[in-house]
Amino acid sequence: MKLIGIDYGRRRIGCAITDDAGAHVRSLTTIDRKKHPRTLLPLMAIIAREQPGGIVVGLPLNSDDGETRMSAEVRAFADTLRKKVSLPVYHIDESMSSREAASLLRFRKKKDRRNKEAVDRIAACIILENFLKENPPPALDDPLVEEGA
Repeated sequence: MKLIGIDYGRRRIGCAITDDAGAHVRSLTTIDRKKHPRTLLPLMAIIAREQPGGIVVGLPLNSDDGETRMSAEVRAFADTLRKKVSLPVYHIDESMSSREAASLLRFRKKKDRRNKEAVDRIAACIILENFLKENPPPALDDPLVEEGA
């Protein structure tokens, strides 16, 4: 099943996507919320184009897995999205995804290291990869998976 991953932020929303089998992740785009104040419109266009089977939204938790101020905002965003698209929307802790993404970019050219849009897209990839580690897609040749299920 194809999934879209979202790194929600007040300034930008990073998006990533899996392949149809839900096994490989690639970055997709970054939505600049200043350029697109009605954030759901470009996101709905992406969802319509990509036809995912679900959406994974990174949920910022603190070090003891408690809710943060941003958690409530992310949950409200995810609930609004769920109502608009009628798809399952999953949450996964994304506490360190942006820091990990920035760390991955540190060996690139200076211009690339400072590209915050790239950081948000890679953070969305990390969110999806972590979700897939915890929820691996069934193997296509798995005899326990029934055809059409």
